[in-house]
Amino acid sequence: MQQGGSPSVFDRNMGTKMAAKAVTWLTDQMLAHRREDGTVFCEANSTAVLLGLQKRSYMFQPVVELKERTDWERRIPKEQWWLKLRPLLRILAKHEAAYHEEGIVVKEVEEALD
Repeated sequence: MQQGGSPSVFDRNMGTKMAAKAVTWLTDQMLAHRREDGTVFCEANSTAVLLGLQKRSYMFQPVVELKERTDWERRIPKEQWWLKLRPLLRILAKHEAAYHEEGIVVKEVEEALD
């Protein structure tokens, strides 16, 4: 989850919360799918999940659903609010602006005053 640099206090706190939720979920799944002989057997799609943030809350989402909702060629979600901005960003990235310096040059002003 961490991508470079030292983890901040926020990163550590978020990691701790996610780890606690993951352990709780795993424990619940083990209890729900335990057999009489003590083994655990899971074959439902809802037992292979990823934990992530979704609309400001931690959610477990089945891998099967993520597979259907992912554009694997570009490695991005098929539907996200920010995807609608991509055409505009492409236009802005190719924009060539000509900047002209405006203002006065001090030496020219001094020479004109002399």
